Amino acid sequence: MRLRLGGLLLLFHAITPLAAQPTARIDLELSNRYVWHGLSRAAGLVLQPAVAAGYRLHGLALGGGLVRHYELDRVSPGELSELAAGTHHVGEDDAWAQVELALGALRVRSGVTRYVFRAGPPRNTTELFAAAAVTTRYLNPTFEAWWDVGRVRGGFVRASASSPVFGWPSVPFFFVALEGAVGFNLGQSPDPARPGDPANFASRGPTHAELGLNVVNRLHHWSGVGSASLSVGLNSQLNFDAATRFGGAGGQRHVLVWLTTGVTLLFGGEARILR
Repeated sequence: MRLRLGGLLLLFHAITPLAAQPTARIDLELSNRYVWHGLSRAAGLVLQPAVAAGYRLHGLALGGGLVRHYELDRVSPGELSELAAGTHHVGEDDAWAQVELALGALRVRSGVTRYVFRAGPPRNTTELFAAAAVTTRYLNPTFEAWWDVGRVRGGFVRASASSPVFGWPSVPFFFVALEGAVGFNLGQSPDPARPGDPANFASRGPTHAELGLNVVNRLHHWSGVGSASLSVGLNSQLNFDAATRFGGAGGQRHVLVWLTTGVTLLFGGEARILR
């Protein structure tokens, strides 16, 4: 199904003027931990296939996609997981849509994400998001704001920056980047006036800090079509909030370290923005 979608968009690309471009992105990522907004949701092997498609007309782009989260390990009792003990299958589906406007080096985007959980008590929810990113030669800062409008009804913000460390300009092409980020909870902690309401974090304020090193190897480039790449990431996280430190039954982790690796197919001139 994902390959058919990519082929259809390639056909559109071949007959569409460059000022108006359809784009697509297919990812397959494997990680030994699933972390969302600084919160650990699964501590075993997680496979995350994702597909996204969009359409860019000059500086305006519309896009959307779907991410699935497969827990490959059979869950042990007390293990951090979105599934019941003794099972291993899809734990979560995320569907999103966004609009983005490019203004020179500045990109601003806004959209919505729907989270659907496949096991456990009802936790499905929806978040609205807005972000602004600046691309420069040496530093790429991004500011994101997320607002839960379903289950928790509160805000979360993340400020991040990435910087290229090294790039090899000839075959085999590969690039190394360093990224850091800090998360802040603005209203997703318990409300004393409504003690029965769900919450994502234990208290207001900083939730965690991230530091990661990413290596990307461009496997192949098809002129006028797209590219394929392989990535490996070393991720670390320092936890400030009790919820981000939670690591399963009776477990607390002040520092997290995990690995990710994945393959990405990009189709269209601006497919890399579909994230």
